[in-house]
Amino acid sequence: MVQNNNSNDQIVINIKGLKKSFGDNNVLKDFNLELHKGDNLVVLGKSGSGKSVLIKCIIGLMKQDAGSINVFGKEIMDLSQEELDEMRVKIGFLFQSNALYDSMTIKENLEFPLRRHLQRENMDKVDDLIIEALDSVGLKDTINMMPAELSGGMRKRIALARTLILKPEIILYDEPTTGLDPITGKEISNLMLEIQKKYNTSSIIISHDMNCVKITSNKVIMLIDGTCYAMGTYEELSNSKDLKIQQFFN
Repeated sequence: MVQNNNSNDQIVINIKGLKKSFGDNNVLKDFNLELHKGDNLVVLGKSGSGKSVLIKCIIGLMKQDAGSINVFGKEIMDLSQEELDEMRVKIGFLFQSNALYDSMTIKENLEFPLRRHLQRENMDKVDDLIIEALDSVGLKDTINMMPAELSGGMRKRIALARTLILKPEIILYDEPTTGLDPITGKEISNLMLEIQKKYNTSSIIISHDMNCVKITSNKVIMLIDGTCYAMGTYEELSNSKDLKIQQFFN
């Protein structure tokens, strides 16, 4: 388990009183969260508990009904589309499905975000940035391969390399180990930990894989009944006598 040795107490994401409903289904009810710089914060909850809705609200893909979402000191709801796009460059997103383009080589997949966001005068750095990103996930030799030629774990690493290529300050992981065997899942979890240490990233990790939670988390939030039901380290929560919390650890 990760120990929080981070002396920087800067809050990079601050969520207060977040509410989001779909008809009569109150998915998030007065939900609160603080992500500190350099921390890995895991949001743990059952399927359908609102974890993915939370992520979409943070990056402005979905508008909350009430409450505050403050990222890098700016209120998401107050940003123009241009300001929102600028902020999203600082936020890496690892999709559950990897979202690689099957018709593109690994190099072309990694070039895609660079060509969208890199300033024209920096385009000569593209090859170096691709090599650096692939090296950070241990897959430099896959640069000219196609996604279909790679294993599930390798595709997840490539997706992570693409997330890292713009050097985001925050990474949002959506079920990063889903669909992977336990050994590969552990490798990805350890890689996430290495990335946190190497780049001092701040991350929100959506997961119900308890091995991933144990390996990667500085803190864990229990998303139960739409609320931040409990928060603590993996060890603190695993020792809880609360039956709603214990169901995740048994």
